[in-house]
Amino acid sequence: MNLDSVLKPILEEEGGTTETLYKKKQLQKQEWNKYFDTMVIVNVQLSKLMQGTPVYSIMKHEPIVLLIHGAGHCAMTFALLCQQLKTFCSCISYDLMQHGQSLKTEPLEMDNLIKECEDVIDYIRLNNPNTNILLLGHSLGAAIACKLQPKSFIRGLIVIDMIESRAIESIQLMEKELRKRPSQFYSYSSAISYHLSNNLIKNPQSAQITVPHYLNDNLEWKVDLIQTKKYWQEWFKGIQDGFDNFQHSKLLFVAESNRLCSIQFKQQRYKIHLFDQSGHSMHEDEPERMAKLISDFILQEKIPINSDETEKLNSLGQQNFETKALSYEKQLKHVI
Repeated sequence: MNLDSVLKPILEEEGGTTETLYKKKQLQKQEWNKYFDTMVIVNVQLSKLMQGTPVYSIMKHEPIVLLIHGAGHCAMTFALLCQQLKTFCSCISYDLMQHGQSLKTEPLEMDNLIKECEDVIDYIRLNNPNTNILLLGHSLGAAIACKLQPKSFIRGLIVIDMIESRAIESIQLMEKELRKRPSQFYSYSSAISYHLSNNLIKNPQSAQITVPHYLNDNLEWKVDLIQTKKYWQEWFKGIQDGFDNFQHSKLLFVAESNRLCSIQFKQQRYKIHLFDQSGHSMHEDEPERMAKLISDFILQEKIPINSDETEKLNSLGQQNFETKALSYEKQLKHVI
């Protein structure tokens, strides 16, 4: 794709040329600490130049929601959602290897991604041994969440727009669409405008936060997704089995009804919510609606928020058990 043609509407709006736009001061990245309370590097290995996994958190209430981002994205994709979730739970996210602020260079094989997520969960449990966890994964992050080994303290599974059959069917289309992307941008603002004009993100507020983190200092993509094609089959294969076999409450968000096979609608084995006004990154497009639905999910499914509640649930049974989870309270204050 010719970058000048992509930027033409931006240039006309700003009254400039590619040269003047290039010389304009780049929009500075939104810093992580505007949206998360802490960031630590976990699983640091001295033998690998202090490489570890950047983990971001907002520790407020029980339970903990562990948010796992998709390929090419980073933890900041959940910034606005976490601002809403924090009214009734705690939020932890992390940058997958090669993504965001991560310096880890291991291949993006599923085994490596699962091991990294397990290390993050071990870190969470070390510091919060009695608090239950809900997994929330978007796209590749959903694949990781679905393939983790079951744990008694993982009490919920939330999947955002990842269905195995549709993902495998779309592999060739995915490559075609990726090859249309510019390989480099003139500025952060041009990259943000590209995402918005192509409906990759529909929420301008979220695009300003997340898009700069997808690029390196040369304003190129940090992760060349076309080069990850060799992993796509192993990423996607087995997602449905992992989701179906998860023993506790589960929730599915989809952007288009045709991403669901008819049997899933008929059987209704789990809660499904359609975000037909959003795109693939619906957690960025409609963070308030998603937070409300996650809160309803916890309360309606009576998900125990800690080990004490798990014991009560086992003793009393689902019908007589009531969770002390908090309800969602909309955050009215803008975070930007």
